[in-house]
Amino acid sequence: MNPFSENRSDTVASLGESELINRIRGWLGDASPQSPQGIGDDCAALDIPKEAEKFLITTDPVIYGQHFDDQISPEDSGAKLAKRNLSDIAAMGGKPFASVVSLSIPNHLQISWLERFYSGLRNQALKYQFTIAGGDVSQADSYLGIFMTMTGTSAGKALERGKAVAGCALYVTGELGGSILGKHYRFEPRLAEGQWLASRDETLGCLDLSDGLGKDCSAMLRPNLLAKLDCSRLPISEDAVTLSRSSGRSPLYHAINDGEDFELLFALSPEADLSRFAEDWSENFTTKLTRIGSVEATNNPEDFPIQLENTGEKISLTGYEHLRAT
Repeated sequence: MNPFSENRSDTVASLGESELINRIRGWLGDASPQSPQGIGDDCAALDIPKEAEKFLITTDPVIYGQHFDDQISPEDSGAKLAKRNLSDIAAMGGKPFASVVSLSIPNHLQISWLERFYSGLRNQALKYQFTIAGGDVSQADSYLGIFMTMTGTSAGKALERGKAVAGCALYVTGELGGSILGKHYRFEPRLAEGQWLASRDETLGCLDLSDGLGKDCSAMLRPNLLAKLDCSRLPISEDAVTLSRSSGRSPLYHAINDGEDFELLFALSPEADLSRFAEDWSENFTTKLTRIGSVEATNNPEDFPIQLENTGEKISLTGYEHLRAT
């Protein structure tokens, strides 16, 4: 659905800021409590859960032409905004708590589009049990961006990225590659899996694959470490295979470099009992789990931090990097 209209009566310009905020409050319903926990004051005033040991905060946007377009429904676009932020919370092993949403919108944005967007956002808030405590509205002439800042809590350790050590085993959840064919907005954030991983002593580090394995994996590594990835074991999605037929690139390339997989990449301690871990995982989740490699020490500063094994292909490890020309 195209978000814009030339008919002024259909657009946010016919409402003005105050009425738009009233509409948003109604659209959110139970997902936004009464003030001061929800919309109404200069700030939301929230009671932090007693069991929280760590307070988490993250932010991610969805921008028209970048993260969604006319081919994606307003509801799916709103859900994607929530799930992008939820995936960050999942990677830290946390539970979502509260969020704020800021709009940067042109005055020819359709009211009906925005209402449906908030419907998708509301459904995710109710499903994953976080609140939408407020936000802001600002006018932009030719730009549509919607920004969420989400908070979360951790009852134990918060998983971090760069905690892997030599001898760690590397794992991923789910399958990789080809997200542009639909997974980039249809995915489920791995919240339960992340919380479970945070409860395990053998989990040393974790992140969510938002920019692709070929870029994100290096964030797991401290200096003098490298990751060896077994390409014969990478869980390549059917979408990566489908995309390869039109892209001219291999399914393996897409599994390594496509962004927005939103799966968890994590490292287990060298002392971990990997067989027992896999058994415990299967008792708790149906989510696919794959060991894809290991972390090793290196004394050569010229070693690239990610090395591919068991492949006859020469693949550049790029992932997706913002602000770099493609």
